[in-house]
Amino acid sequence: MNQDQNLSMETNNGEVSELLDENTLPILSGPVSRHANPVDTYLAGKSDHTQRMVRSHMTKVARLFNYKDYLNTPWGGMRYQHAQEVVGLLTKQGYAPNTINAVIASIRGVATAAFYMNQMDGDDLERIRGVRMVRGSRLKSGRVVPPGELTALVQCCLQDNTPAGIRDVAIIGCLYICGMRRSEVSSLKVSNINLKEKEVRLIGKGNKERKSFLDSGTKAAIRDWLGLRGEHDGALFFRVLKGGRIVGGNISDQAIYVMLQKRWSQAGIPPVSPHDFRRTFISTLLSKGIDLLTVQKMADHSDPKTTSGYDLRPEEDMKKADHHLHLPYSDNKE
Repeated sequence: MNQDQNLSMETNNGEVSELLDENTLPILSGPVSRHANPVDTYLAGKSDHTQRMVRSHMTKVARLFNYKDYLNTPWGGMRYQHAQEVVGLLTKQGYAPNTINAVIASIRGVATAAFYMNQMDGDDLERIRGVRMVRGSRLKSGRVVPPGELTALVQCCLQDNTPAGIRDVAIIGCLYICGMRRSEVSSLKVSNINLKEKEVRLIGKGNKERKSFLDSGTKAAIRDWLGLRGEHDGALFFRVLKGGRIVGGNISDQAIYVMLQKRWSQAGIPPVSPHDFRRTFISTLLSKGIDLLTVQKMADHSDPKTTSGYDLRPEEDMKKADHHLHLPYSDNKE
């Protein structure tokens, strides 16, 4: 394949990766089948979000080996040295440790799928599994959404006279009050909701079922949305066309992301991602004295360290502490 054709290509996730000639790694060897690809085999049954992320990671790796995308790459030909070269190159390019480790985890998962598909032998799989995660950390991403901005978002939605306005308030409530992932919100069904008991039963990561609890505001928003949608079975959140017509089929998790972009822009507040509400959910509960293990269960995390990683209180505390420091210098121009 012509290298120049690979310099800027769009992934399935809509991301564009720019590569330089000197960043291209040695070509892999082995068969390629778009219909029996280890990446898709590895992703079978995983959430839409995980599928997008892994496909994005593996397309990035594929292009480092001068392939068009993950579908056109002979993953069964990957060896330990190839994986190590990927890690070294991503480190050199300045990728964060968490991103590099996510790529390593994706490579391990794809190699395991290639093994079970008889595209890789056991010795090579074990060697790839031996690629070590990189050490280091970066400042936590995302932010806490303050109450004033939450109010601005809700008021912005209520100014929309179409059914999308009430729907979006209910979605924001699920993200903020229940700490749901956007993929969980998009997959909610009417049968998951018990408005009388203010409960939501949902299936999260790892096919684990849990309960979340609604506040009065989210309960009212969902009730009003159902009044517009109809209380029949099926997906809870439907798509709404620009003209305001409600159409069947659940709203996708990507559409939730786009909806929130639209709303924070209309509200005139700083950017807010769906995951920022989950960070706010966790940070707020911990700040109110709820113990870590309880918050871990509410957030559907397998490891309390994961929950701690969402806690943005230390950063907020540092901001407050910083106000106690002052340099006695003034700008004479002011």
